Amino acid sequence: MSKKGSNGSPNGTSAGIRPGRLRVIILLAIGAGALLIAIAGISTREPGDEYTRISGVNDGQRIFGGVRQLGDRLGKEDAPVQIQVFTDVQSVGAAEDFVEVVAPLANEEARQGEVKLLLRNRSLTRNATQLSFFGIEAAAAQDAGWNYAWLMTQNLDLAEKDGIDEEFLALLAEAIERVELPIWRRDYRAGLEPDSEVTQRLEDYDKVAIDLGLRAAPAMVVAGQSGTKVLQDSPDLATVRQAINTVR
Repeated sequence: MSKKGSNGSPNGTSAGIRPGRLRVIILLAIGAGALLIAIAGISTREPGDEYTRISGVNDGQRIFGGVRQLGDRLGKEDAPVQIQVFTDVQSVGAAEDFVEVVAPLANEEARQGEVKLLLRNRSLTRNATQLSFFGIEAAAAQDAGWNYAWLMTQNLDLAEKDGIDEEFLALLAEAIERVELPIWRRDYRAGLEPDSEVTQRLEDYDKVAIDLGLRAAPAMVVAGQSGTKVLQDSPDLATVRQAINTVR
């Protein structure tokens, strides 16, 4: 008969768990712990962490936050002065215009209820439309088109580096807190259809610009009770404000 240890197992070895099985259990426990840590990291990640490459998010919130947006409109519907902003957010000129002219108008005149701005996406190149226009229109369907246009103008270097496609444009949409990305993707893809309402709207903007004789540069059409002023070739802020005072 074999000699048994005090615990009743041969040679005194534990009868509950063999050494080989114990090592397996330890490894499984370590793996499970690592998985839980990873899940916890995902669940507690700050919303902005994955958008660190996108510039202008906080500035956009400061400029447009709290100002009423509805579709292509920024500002109160009954504002005494209306400004149509014809621009191409994929152009360097538009980026400068947004910083120097659009942002102050949004943060002051539109916020105070003196003007309403209407965004008119119009290509300033040989292309009839730009992919970014469809991104803006999809964001505008969630009343965030101006925020989106701002982000596009502030990330032209990244756009040139990464290329403008749905994934790049979706990254901009994700950076806007109130935009629901699945809805944005749906509206973006629907807009790309040749006979879509978005395509027709963009074509209509271009026709209006042609009828007004707008040149290939950002332009504004300022209208009020006292008349209309067409401002060509990237008007500066002082010129726009003078036109507001003239037509109000």
